[in-house]
Amino acid sequence: MTNMKKIGLLGLLLFLASVLAAEPMEINAGSLRLVLYPQTGGFALYALSDIGKNRYEPLFEDRNFASTSWFSVLSGGRVFKLAKRAGKPVGLVPTDGGAKFVFTPTDDFQVEQEFSFIKNPVTDIPDLLRIETRIENTSGKEQTMALKALFDTMLGEQEGIHFFTDLRNRISSETCFERGIDPDSVLISRGKNLALMFLLDQNLSNWPKSVYASNWDRLNTLTWTPEYIAGRSFNSSYSVNDSGLLFIWPAAPVPPNRKLSVTLVIGPYTPDRLLLLSAESAAGSPSGGEGGQETVTAASGTGASQILIKQLLDRIAEIESNPDSASDEELLKLNQALDVMLQKTKGQ
Repeated sequence: MTNMKKIGLLGLLLFLASVLAAEPMEINAGSLRLVLYPQTGGFALYALSDIGKNRYEPLFEDRNFASTSWFSVLSGGRVFKLAKRAGKPVGLVPTDGGAKFVFTPTDDFQVEQEFSFIKNPVTDIPDLLRIETRIENTSGKEQTMALKALFDTMLGEQEGIHFFTDLRNRISSETCFERGIDPDSVLISRGKNLALMFLLDQNLSNWPKSVYASNWDRLNTLTWTPEYIAGRSFNSSYSVNDSGLLFIWPAAPVPPNRKLSVTLVIGPYTPDRLLLLSAESAAGSPSGGEGGQETVTAASGTGASQILIKQLLDRIAEIESNPDSASDEELLKLNQALDVMLQKTKGQ
């Protein structure tokens, strides 16, 4: 074989290796589908649709390998987008029940972003996605570091009510939520058939320092925080009715060879799932400190089960007294959940 042919064959093998390394990874869990794209460092989350056979619908924008939603790190006063960079490919490693990205933007820090699923305490079926981002300081000196995440939401855009929370029925203009000021515990983007929720003040997630609901273009900035004008529309010079969410977690000093860990939990929204989350919080599920690593546990034991049952009974009574406050489907699901919890309690 001539040298030219050897070089050509080696080049082809290297090209094929790079293509295979960049193949997306798909993980199914319960009615959820997670797709991870090492081409961009992005990910997409889908929920099984009630319409069609084995048909999944995206819970946020998934175009161009989900490249319009991403996380960024603040290190040494500079902003680093967690994405593929020249000469620094994104690692993608399978884990037990999930997977993780490995980013190395500079020699000063490395990031592991692990994706795993959380099971519903009643059905024991995965129904939430846990995203834990661990930033390791490899600079050899203490650094102040922080994390933020931009999501290109879409479900609420067609309905005119872009977002709502457990305390606000409608968010249709630019809004900012501040930790310690706003008591909202969950933020929801809902379309006609699906709804996506982001857990804020729950034991499963780290509460961000700030959350901005705004036009996506205005959140896609080179600065760490965007320009904010309360009540401004979700329109911009470049896009109409295009909303997004920006989560910014508190900055913290990180010693050499230590990690800053932040957890965000997202997933399909249903009133009964939110009810269970509230009951888990009331049962005292452990949580981490500000910007620290959290331990995810489901409520367990007789006391926790009794709290869940009481929450379910209260909601069922509320619906029965005011039938217009919920659908027949929600009432059926709540009754089913109550039956399961009562059976679990009898077995304890």
